[in-house]
Amino acid sequence: MKRTIISLLSAAVLLWTNTASAQSKNATEELMVDGYKVIYKPTTNQIVSVRLFVKGGTANYTKDKEGVENLALEIATNGGTSKYSKSDLNRQLDRMGSSISGSSGLDNANVAMSCIARNFDATWAIFEDVINAPLFSEEEFKMQKDAMVSNVQQGKSDPDTYLNDMAMNDAFVNLNYDKKTNGSEESLAKITLDDVKNHYKMVMNKKQTFIVVVGKIDKAQLIEKVKKMVRSMPEGNFTPVKGTLLTINSSTLNPEDRKMATNYIRGVINGPAYGTNESYAMQLAFGILYDRLFDEIRTKRSLSYAPAAYYQSNVNPCSNVYVTTTDPAQAVQVIIDELKKVKTEGFTETEISNQKSSYVTTYYMGLETNAAQSNGLGNAEVKGSWKNYGDFISNINKVPAKEVNAVVKKYVNGIRWSYLGDLSKVKSDVFLQKL
Repeated sequence: MKRTIISLLSAAVLLWTNTASAQSKNATEELMVDGYKVIYKPTTNQIVSVRLFVKGGTANYTKDKEGVENLALEIATNGGTSKYSKSDLNRQLDRMGSSISGSSGLDNANVAMSCIARNFDATWAIFEDVINAPLFSEEEFKMQKDAMVSNVQQGKSDPDTYLNDMAMNDAFVNLNYDKKTNGSEESLAKITLDDVKNHYKMVMNKKQTFIVVVGKIDKAQLIEKVKKMVRSMPEGNFTPVKGTLLTINSSTLNPEDRKMATNYIRGVINGPAYGTNESYAMQLAFGILYDRLFDEIRTKRSLSYAPAAYYQSNVNPCSNVYVTTTDPAQAVQVIIDELKKVKTEGFTETEISNQKSSYVTTYYMGLETNAAQSNGLGNAEVKGSWKNYGDFISNINKVPAKEVNAVVKKYVNGIRWSYLGDLSKVKSDVFLQKL
Protein backbone atom coordinates (compact mmCIF):
# COMPACT_ATOMS: atom_id res chain seq x y z
CA MET A 1 0.00 0.00 0.00
CA LYS A 2 2.77 2.43 0.96
CA ARG A 3 4.60 1.76 -2.31
CA THR A 4 1.37 2.37 -4.26
CA ILE A 5 0.81 5.71 -2.54
CA ILE A 6 4.37 6.81 -3.27
CA SER A 7 3.95 5.83 -6.93
CA LEU A 8 0.71 7.80 -7.19
CA LEU A 9 2.35 10.86 -5.64
CA SER A 10 5.29 10.58 -8.02
CA ALA A 11 2.91 10.35 -10.98
CA ALA A 12 1.02 13.40 -9.75
CA VAL A 13 4.21 15.41 -9.41
CA LEU A 14 5.28 14.34 -12.90
CA LEU A 15 1.90 15.44 -14.29
CA TRP A 16 2.17 18.84 -12.57
CA THR A 17 5.73 19.22 -13.83
CA ASN A 18 4.79 18.37 -17.41
CA THR A 19 1.80 20.74 -17.31
CA ALA A 20 3.95 23.55 -15.94
CA SER A 21 6.67 22.86 -18.49
CA ALA A 22 4.14 23.06 -21.31
CA GLN A 23 2.79 26.33 -19.97
CA SER A 24 6.28 27.75 -19.48
CA LYS A 25 6.83 27.61 -23.24
CA ASN A 26 4.44 30.55 -23.33
CA ALA A 27 6.87 32.88 -21.61
CA THR A 28 5.73 35.63 -19.28
CA GLU A 29 6.26 39.12 -20.71
CA GLU A 30 6.37 42.59 -19.25
CA LEU A 31 4.54 45.06 -21.49
CA MET A 32 4.47 48.84 -21.20
CA VAL A 33 1.17 50.10 -22.57
CA ASP A 34 1.24 53.89 -22.81
CA GLY A 35 3.51 53.91 -19.77
CA TYR A 36 1.38 51.40 -17.84
CA LYS A 37 2.86 48.08 -16.71
CA VAL A 38 1.17 44.85 -17.79
CA ILE A 39 2.51 41.40 -16.90
CA TYR A 40 1.19 38.99 -19.50
CA LYS A 41 1.37 35.20 -19.51
CA PRO A 42 -0.46 33.37 -22.30
CA THR A 43 -1.74 29.85 -21.58
CA THR A 44 -3.47 27.12 -23.53
CA ASN A 45 -6.42 26.54 -21.19
CA GLN A 46 -9.72 28.38 -21.41
CA ILE A 47 -9.69 30.21 -18.05
CA VAL A 48 -8.54 33.84 -17.95
CA SER A 49 -7.34 35.43 -14.71
CA VAL A 50 -6.83 39.20 -14.57
CA ARG A 51 -5.70 41.15 -11.52
CA LEU A 52 -5.18 44.86 -11.11
CA PHE A 53 -2.71 45.27 -8.25
CA VAL A 54 -2.55 48.36 -6.05
CA LYS A 55 0.83 48.75 -4.35
CA GLY A 56 1.19 49.87 -0.76
CA GLY A 57 -1.32 47.94 1.34
CA THR A 58 -1.11 49.11 4.94
CA ALA A 59 1.27 51.90 3.88
CA ASN A 60 -1.62 53.58 2.06
CA TYR A 61 -3.51 54.70 5.17
CA THR A 62 -3.02 55.78 8.76
CA LYS A 63 -3.86 53.69 11.82
CA ASP A 64 -7.13 55.55 12.42
CA LYS A 65 -8.24 54.68 8.87
CA GLU A 66 -7.29 50.97 8.96
CA GLY A 67 -9.76 48.97 6.91
CA VAL A 68 -10.55 51.80 4.48
CA GLU A 69 -8.90 50.11 1.48
CA ASN A 70 -10.74 46.82 1.94
CA LEU A 71 -13.98 48.72 2.41
CA ALA A 72 -13.38 50.72 -0.77
CA LEU A 73 -12.74 47.59 -2.83
CA GLU A 74 -15.74 45.73 -1.40
CA ILE A 75 -18.00 48.60 -2.44
CA ALA A 76 -16.33 49.08 -5.84
CA THR A 77 -16.62 45.40 -6.82
CA ASN A 78 -20.07 44.73 -5.37
CA GLY A 79 -22.04 47.98 -5.56
CA GLY A 80 -22.46 48.65 -9.27
CA THR A 81 -20.88 51.16 -11.66
CA SER A 82 -21.84 54.09 -13.87
CA LYS A 83 -22.93 51.67 -16.62
CA TYR A 84 -24.10 48.69 -14.57
CA SER A 85 -26.47 48.73 -11.62
CA LYS A 86 -25.59 46.35 -8.79
CA SER A 87 -28.27 43.85 -9.83
CA ASP A 88 -27.36 44.09 -13.52
CA LEU A 89 -23.66 43.66 -12.77
CA ASN A 90 -24.27 40.54 -10.67
CA ARG A 91 -26.77 39.12 -13.14
CA GLN A 92 -24.40 39.45 -16.07
CA LEU A 93 -21.45 37.97 -14.19
CA ASP A 94 -23.58 35.04 -12.99
CA ARG A 95 -24.87 34.40 -16.50
CA MET A 96 -21.31 34.15 -17.86
CA GLY A 97 -19.89 32.26 -14.89
CA SER A 98 -17.47 35.16 -14.38
CA SER A 99 -16.39 36.85 -11.16
CA ILE A 100 -14.95 40.18 -10.02
CA SER A 101 -13.78 40.73 -6.45
CA GLY A 102 -11.42 42.94 -4.49
CA SER A 103 -9.37 42.75 -1.31
CA SER A 104 -6.46 44.47 0.40
CA GLY A 105 -3.61 42.96 2.41
CA LEU A 106 -0.40 43.98 4.13
CA ASP A 107 1.54 44.99 1.00
CA ASN A 108 -1.01 45.40 -1.77
CA ALA A 109 -4.60 45.23 -2.86
CA ASN A 110 -5.98 43.66 -5.99
CA VAL A 111 -9.16 43.62 -8.03
CA ALA A 112 -9.46 40.13 -9.49
CA MET A 113 -11.41 39.11 -12.58
CA SER A 114 -11.96 35.51 -13.69
CA CYS A 115 -13.80 34.23 -16.75
CA ILE A 116 -13.68 31.71 -19.55
CA ALA A 117 -11.94 32.91 -22.71
CA ARG A 118 -15.08 33.28 -24.82
CA ASN A 119 -16.56 35.69 -22.26
CA PHE A 120 -13.41 37.78 -21.90
CA ASP A 121 -14.68 40.83 -23.84
CA ALA A 122 -17.96 41.07 -21.94
CA THR A 123 -16.36 40.48 -18.55
CA TRP A 124 -13.56 42.97 -19.24
CA ALA A 125 -16.16 45.64 -20.04
CA ILE A 126 -17.58 45.26 -16.54
CA PHE A 127 -14.11 45.04 -15.00
CA GLU A 128 -13.05 48.26 -16.72
CA ASP A 129 -16.08 50.10 -15.38
CA VAL A 130 -15.50 48.72 -11.88
CA ILE A 131 -11.97 50.16 -11.99
CA ASN A 132 -12.85 53.52 -13.53
CA ALA A 133 -16.39 54.33 -12.41
CA PRO A 134 -17.68 52.52 -9.29
CA LEU A 135 -20.90 54.00 -7.88
CA PHE A 136 -20.02 54.22 -4.17
CA SER A 137 -23.64 54.64 -3.13
CA GLU A 138 -24.58 55.48 0.45
CA GLU A 139 -26.66 52.29 0.67
CA GLU A 140 -23.78 50.03 -0.42
CA PHE A 141 -21.38 51.87 1.88
CA LYS A 142 -23.57 51.20 4.92
CA MET A 143 -24.14 47.56 3.99
CA GLN A 144 -20.46 46.75 3.38
CA LYS A 145 -19.34 48.69 6.45
CA ASP A 146 -21.81 46.81 8.67
CA ALA A 147 -20.59 43.52 7.19
CA MET A 148 -16.96 44.43 7.94
CA VAL A 149 -17.80 45.41 11.52
CA SER A 150 -19.56 42.07 11.95
CA ASN A 151 -16.52 40.22 10.59
CA VAL A 152 -14.23 42.12 12.98
CA GLN A 153 -16.46 41.17 15.91
CA GLN A 154 -16.47 37.52 14.83
CA GLY A 155 -12.69 37.64 14.44
CA LYS A 156 -12.32 38.47 18.12
CA SER A 157 -13.88 35.12 19.01
CA ASP A 158 -11.61 33.22 16.61
CA PRO A 159 -8.36 32.50 18.49
CA ASP A 160 -6.15 32.24 15.40
CA THR A 161 -7.38 35.52 13.93
CA TYR A 162 -7.03 37.27 17.28
CA LEU A 163 -3.57 35.80 17.87
CA ASN A 164 -2.40 36.93 14.43
CA ASP A 165 -3.45 40.51 15.23
CA MET A 166 -1.74 40.30 18.62
CA ALA A 167 1.51 39.04 17.11
CA MET A 168 1.64 41.54 14.23
CA ASN A 169 0.72 44.50 16.43
CA ASP A 170 3.41 43.50 18.93
CA ALA A 171 6.25 42.69 16.51
CA PHE A 172 5.57 45.59 14.14
CA VAL A 173 4.51 48.21 16.67
CA ASN A 174 4.51 51.72 15.15
CA LEU A 175 5.18 50.21 11.72
CA ASN A 176 2.70 49.64 8.89
CA TYR A 177 1.94 46.05 9.82
CA ASP A 178 0.42 47.02 13.17
CA LYS A 179 -2.61 48.17 11.15
CA LYS A 180 -5.46 45.69 10.73
CA THR A 181 -6.27 45.29 7.04
CA ASN A 182 -9.92 44.54 7.82
CA GLY A 183 -10.12 47.44 10.23
CA SER A 184 -11.19 47.65 13.85
CA GLU A 185 -14.56 48.56 15.31
CA GLU A 186 -13.10 51.92 16.30
CA SER A 187 -11.64 52.77 12.89
CA LEU A 188 -14.63 51.55 10.88
CA ALA A 189 -17.02 53.58 13.04
CA LYS A 190 -15.19 56.76 12.04
CA ILE A 191 -14.69 56.07 8.32
CA THR A 192 -17.07 58.04 6.10
CA LEU A 193 -18.19 57.53 2.53
CA ASP A 194 -16.05 60.49 1.52
CA ASP A 195 -13.04 58.80 3.15
CA VAL A 196 -13.68 55.73 1.01
CA LYS A 197 -14.15 57.70 -2.21
CA ASN A 198 -11.04 59.79 -1.59
CA HIS A 199 -8.92 56.73 -0.81
CA TYR A 200 -10.03 54.91 -3.95
CA LYS A 201 -9.32 57.99 -6.05
CA MET A 202 -5.90 58.39 -4.44
CA VAL A 203 -4.64 54.83 -5.10
CA MET A 204 -6.12 54.22 -8.56
CA ASN A 205 -3.32 55.77 -10.61
CA LYS A 206 -0.78 54.57 -13.17
CA LYS A 207 2.25 54.67 -10.89
CA GLN A 208 0.63 52.75 -8.07
CA THR A 209 -1.16 50.05 -10.06
CA PHE A 210 -0.33 47.44 -12.67
CA ILE A 211 -2.18 44.54 -14.30
CA VAL A 212 -1.39 40.83 -14.48
CA VAL A 213 -3.14 38.73 -17.15
CA VAL A 214 -2.83 34.96 -17.33
CA GLY A 215 -4.90 33.18 -19.97
CA LYS A 216 -5.63 32.41 -23.58
CA ILE A 217 -5.82 36.03 -24.75
CA ASP A 218 -4.39 37.65 -27.88
CA LYS A 219 -1.65 40.09 -26.90
CA ALA A 220 -2.63 42.77 -29.41
CA GLN A 221 -6.24 42.62 -28.22
CA LEU A 222 -5.12 42.91 -24.61
CA ILE A 223 -2.94 45.94 -25.35
CA GLU A 224 -5.87 47.78 -26.96
CA LYS A 225 -8.12 47.04 -24.00
CA VAL A 226 -5.55 48.25 -21.49
CA LYS A 227 -4.95 51.43 -23.51
CA LYS A 228 -8.64 52.24 -23.33
CA MET A 229 -8.91 51.40 -19.63
CA VAL A 230 -6.00 53.57 -18.46
CA ARG A 231 -6.59 56.44 -20.88
CA SER A 232 -8.17 58.65 -18.23
CA MET A 233 -6.35 57.17 -15.23
CA PRO A 234 -4.21 59.82 -13.47
CA GLU A 235 -0.43 59.41 -13.45
CA GLY A 236 -0.13 59.64 -9.65
CA ASN A 237 2.98 60.28 -7.58
CA PHE A 238 3.35 57.02 -5.67
CA THR A 239 6.70 56.25 -4.03
CA PRO A 240 7.07 52.66 -2.74
CA VAL A 241 7.81 52.31 0.96
CA LYS A 242 11.11 50.54 1.58
CA GLY A 243 10.97 47.29 3.51
CA THR A 244 11.91 47.22 7.17
CA LEU A 245 13.83 44.33 8.73
CA LEU A 246 12.98 43.47 12.31
CA THR A 247 15.77 43.63 14.91
CA ILE A 248 14.64 41.19 17.59
CA ASN A 249 17.75 40.52 19.67
CA SER A 250 16.13 39.12 22.81
CA SER A 251 12.87 37.39 23.65
CA THR A 252 9.74 39.10 24.96
CA LEU A 253 6.29 37.88 26.02
CA ASN A 254 2.96 39.50 25.12
CA PRO A 255 0.28 37.51 27.02
CA GLU A 256 -3.50 37.85 27.15
CA ASP A 257 -5.77 35.82 29.38
CA ARG A 258 -8.59 33.82 27.79
CA LYS A 259 -10.18 30.71 29.25
CA MET A 260 -10.11 28.11 26.48
CA ALA A 261 -9.55 24.38 26.14
CA THR A 262 -6.18 25.01 24.52
CA ASN A 263 -3.65 27.85 24.43
CA TYR A 264 -2.58 29.67 21.27
CA ILE A 265 1.05 30.76 20.87
CA ARG A 266 2.93 32.50 18.08
CA GLY A 267 6.51 33.68 18.07
CA VAL A 268 7.82 36.25 15.60
CA ILE A 269 11.52 36.10 14.65
CA ASN A 270 13.74 38.21 12.39
CA GLY A 271 13.79 37.45 8.68
CA PRO A 272 15.93 38.43 5.66
CA ALA A 273 14.68 40.64 2.83
CA TYR A 274 12.52 38.91 0.20
CA GLY A 275 14.19 37.96 -3.09
CA THR A 276 17.70 37.73 -1.63
CA ASN A 277 19.76 34.54 -1.41
CA GLU A 278 19.23 34.67 2.34
CA SER A 279 15.46 34.65 1.92
CA TYR A 280 15.56 31.37 -0.02
CA ALA A 281 17.88 29.92 2.60
CA MET A 282 15.47 30.99 5.34
CA GLN A 283 12.53 29.40 3.56
CA LEU A 284 14.42 26.12 3.44
CA ALA A 285 15.50 26.42 7.08
CA PHE A 286 12.01 27.05 8.41
CA GLY A 287 10.53 24.40 6.14
CA ILE A 288 12.84 21.85 7.75
CA LEU A 289 12.10 23.30 11.19
CA TYR A 290 8.39 22.82 10.48
CA ASP A 291 8.98 19.10 9.94
CA ARG A 292 11.13 18.82 13.05
CA LEU A 293 8.53 20.54 15.24
CA PHE A 294 5.79 18.33 13.84
CA ASP A 295 7.84 15.26 14.71
CA GLU A 296 8.91 16.41 18.17
CA ILE A 297 5.72 18.15 19.33
CA ARG A 298 2.93 16.17 17.69
CA THR A 299 4.29 12.73 16.79
CA LYS A 300 6.55 12.05 19.78
CA ARG A 301 4.82 14.01 22.55
CA SER A 302 1.22 14.61 21.38
CA LEU A 303 1.42 18.19 22.67
CA SER A 304 -0.28 19.80 19.68
CA TYR A 305 -2.27 18.91 16.60
CA ALA A 306 -0.58 21.39 14.27
CA PRO A 307 2.71 23.05 15.30
CA ALA A 308 4.27 25.16 12.56
CA ALA A 309 7.29 27.17 11.48
CA TYR A 310 7.48 29.36 8.39
CA TYR A 311 9.20 32.33 6.75
CA GLN A 312 6.79 35.14 5.84
CA SER A 313 8.07 36.74 2.62
CA ASN A 314 6.40 40.14 2.88
CA VAL A 315 7.88 43.53 2.02
CA ASN A 316 8.61 43.64 5.76
CA PRO A 317 9.63 40.01 6.30
CA CYS A 318 9.66 37.86 9.41
CA SER A 319 9.92 34.25 10.48
CA ASN A 320 7.39 32.51 12.71
CA VAL A 321 6.82 29.60 15.04
CA TYR A 322 3.31 28.57 16.12
CA VAL A 323 1.65 26.04 18.39
CA THR A 324 -1.68 25.38 20.08
CA THR A 325 -1.36 23.25 23.19
CA THR A 326 -2.66 22.39 26.64
CA ASP A 327 0.92 22.35 27.93
CA PRO A 328 2.50 25.62 26.78
CA ALA A 329 5.63 25.34 28.92
CA GLN A 330 6.61 21.98 27.47
CA ALA A 331 5.66 22.85 23.88
CA VAL A 332 7.56 26.16 23.92
CA GLN A 333 10.58 24.44 25.46
CA VAL A 334 10.65 21.96 22.59
CA ILE A 335 10.55 24.84 20.05
CA ILE A 336 13.41 26.62 21.80
CA ASP A 337 15.43 23.41 22.12
CA GLU A 338 15.07 22.77 18.39
CA LEU A 339 16.13 26.32 17.53
CA LYS A 340 19.17 26.04 19.79
CA LYS A 341 20.02 22.67 18.24
CA VAL A 342 19.86 24.10 14.73
CA LYS A 343 22.06 27.06 15.71
CA THR A 344 24.74 24.79 17.16
CA GLU A 345 24.53 21.67 14.96
CA GLY A 346 22.87 22.92 11.77
CA PHE A 347 20.73 20.93 9.35
CA THR A 348 22.00 17.86 7.53
CA GLU A 349 22.64 17.74 3.80
CA THR A 350 19.85 15.17 3.50
CA GLU A 351 17.32 17.40 5.26
CA ILE A 352 18.17 20.32 2.99
CA SER A 353 18.04 18.17 -0.16
CA ASN A 354 14.66 16.70 0.82
CA GLN A 355 13.27 20.15 1.57
CA LYS A 356 14.31 21.41 -1.86
CA SER A 357 12.43 18.50 -3.43
CA SER A 358 9.39 19.35 -1.33
CA TYR A 359 9.42 22.94 -2.60
CA VAL A 360 9.52 21.70 -6.20
CA THR A 361 6.28 19.78 -5.63
CA THR A 362 4.62 22.71 -3.84
CA TYR A 363 5.66 25.15 -6.54
CA TYR A 364 4.29 23.10 -9.42
CA MET A 365 1.06 22.45 -7.53
CA GLY A 366 0.76 26.23 -7.27
CA LEU A 367 0.84 26.49 -11.07
CA GLU A 368 -2.31 24.42 -11.48
CA THR A 369 -4.65 27.40 -11.78
CA ASN A 370 -4.33 30.64 -13.70
CA ALA A 371 -5.63 32.50 -10.64
CA ALA A 372 -2.75 31.18 -8.54
CA GLN A 373 -0.25 32.21 -11.21
CA SER A 374 -1.64 35.75 -11.58
CA ASN A 375 -1.59 36.13 -7.80
CA GLY A 376 1.98 34.80 -7.55
CA LEU A 377 3.30 37.02 -10.34
CA GLY A 378 1.62 40.12 -8.92
CA ASN A 379 2.77 39.56 -5.36
CA ALA A 380 6.33 38.99 -6.52
CA GLU A 381 6.21 42.23 -8.54
CA VAL A 382 4.98 44.18 -5.51
CA LYS A 383 7.89 42.83 -3.47
CA GLY A 384 10.54 43.47 -6.11
CA SER A 385 10.14 41.70 -9.43
CA TRP A 386 7.66 39.29 -11.01
CA LYS A 387 10.67 37.34 -12.30
CA ASN A 388 11.30 36.02 -8.77
CA TYR A 389 8.10 33.99 -9.10
CA GLY A 390 9.28 32.10 -12.17
CA ASP A 391 12.83 31.76 -10.87
CA PHE A 392 11.79 30.40 -7.47
CA ILE A 393 12.88 26.79 -7.98
CA SER A 394 16.24 27.67 -9.53
CA ASN A 395 16.90 30.12 -6.67
CA ILE A 396 15.97 27.49 -4.08
CA ASN A 397 18.09 24.79 -5.71
CA LYS A 398 21.26 26.87 -5.84
CA VAL A 399 21.25 27.65 -2.10
CA PRO A 400 24.25 25.86 -0.51
CA ALA A 401 23.78 23.95 2.73
CA LYS A 402 26.18 26.22 4.59
CA GLU A 403 24.01 29.25 3.81
CA VAL A 404 20.90 27.53 5.19
CA ASN A 405 22.68 27.00 8.48
CA ALA A 406 24.32 30.43 8.46
CA VAL A 407 21.03 32.29 8.01
CA VAL A 408 19.57 30.71 11.15
CA LYS A 409 22.56 31.78 13.21
CA LYS A 410 22.35 35.30 11.82
CA TYR A 411 18.63 35.99 12.23
CA VAL A 412 17.38 33.77 15.08
CA ASN A 413 18.45 35.86 18.07
CA GLY A 414 15.21 36.33 19.96
CA ILE A 415 11.48 35.70 19.75
CA ARG A 416 8.58 38.09 20.29
CA TRP A 417 6.05 35.69 21.78
CA SER A 418 2.30 36.36 21.77
CA TYR A 419 0.22 34.11 24.03
CA LEU A 420 -3.57 33.78 24.13
CA GLY A 421 -4.88 31.44 26.80
CA ASP A 422 -4.71 30.46 30.44
CA LEU A 423 -2.18 32.76 32.12
CA SER A 424 -1.81 30.37 35.06
CA LYS A 425 0.06 28.05 32.68
CA VAL A 426 2.53 30.72 31.57
CA LYS A 427 6.10 30.33 32.81
CA SER A 428 7.88 33.49 31.76
CA ASP A 429 11.34 32.02 32.23
CA VAL A 430 10.60 29.42 29.54
CA PHE A 431 9.55 32.04 26.98
CA LEU A 432 12.29 34.52 27.83
CA GLN A 433 15.32 32.22 27.88
CA LYS A 434 18.22 33.14 25.67
CA LEU A 435 18.53 31.36 22.34
